[in-house]
Amino acid sequence: MDYKRIEWLFFIVFLLIDIYLGIEILHSPVNLSNADTTTQSVASIRSEMKSDNIDLPESISNTPDSGYYLATKNRDYLSSKVSDLTNVTARYSKTDNTLYATPKIATTLSKNEKTALKQVNEFKNDPKNVPYGKQFKYEPDMSSADNYMFVQTSDYGEIYANVAQLTISVKDNQITNYTETYMGPASPVRELQSTISAWRAIRAMYIDRELTNNSRVARIKLGYSKLTEVRGSTILLPTWLVWVENKTTKNITLKRVNAYTAQMLQSSTYNVER
Repeated sequence: MDYKRIEWLFFIVFLLIDIYLGIEILHSPVNLSNADTTTQSVASIRSEMKSDNIDLPESISNTPDSGYYLATKNRDYLSSKVSDLTNVTARYSKTDNTLYATPKIATTLSKNEKTALKQVNEFKNDPKNVPYGKQFKYEPDMSSADNYMFVQTSDYGEIYANVAQLTISVKDNQITNYTETYMGPASPVRELQSTISAWRAIRAMYIDRELTNNSRVARIKLGYSKLTEVRGSTILLPTWLVWVENKTTKNITLKRVNAYTAQMLQSSTYNVER
């Protein structure tokens, strides 16, 4: 094996990633030191939102945060784990890189919500049931009575992407099946950088008409979303994730704001039954 050639290939790949990220930053510059300066006061914008029947959490931080550009290698992590899943009947689809599994023995859950969640976590954390299960964290704002949603974690934060999710389905207080996607370990490709504040993200959404009348901001947090793919790697960036509920339909939309540039990213809508 030509190790020198492999070393050069890795060097070229990460050089291309660095060039790509540099171009992204140049195309979408943000003066982070003045990221939260505004001609309108927080109270004024809150007043405007209230007149539009938009409800906000009582406290939204006006302090900048920080995050990394992360990269994961695009590999088939799940197919080799199928033979280890002795407690479930599993199959892996290369078409959508998804693992589908059904328990061989019925797992009956408690009718108490907290106890049931504990049981689901115990099921998830058993490597004979779910591969890499301990690397997934329960996400209540993306779950419903019939589906427990988990997002992949990393040393730098949670990853909110379709390619990093575990959904465990339940019917009549029993786990019926689950689907899983997994990105593998994530590592920084650039140094730690300042981000905009949570309030700056909300303000940007309002100015861009991403907060519609008669809605409620249920939650806001900093996580990671997929940016692009470069030479066999997936690039993730810090993202302000904002859950917005339509007061009439109760539909929830997960809005994504680039935490470096305040630009809107792709959002996703789903129904949550409480």
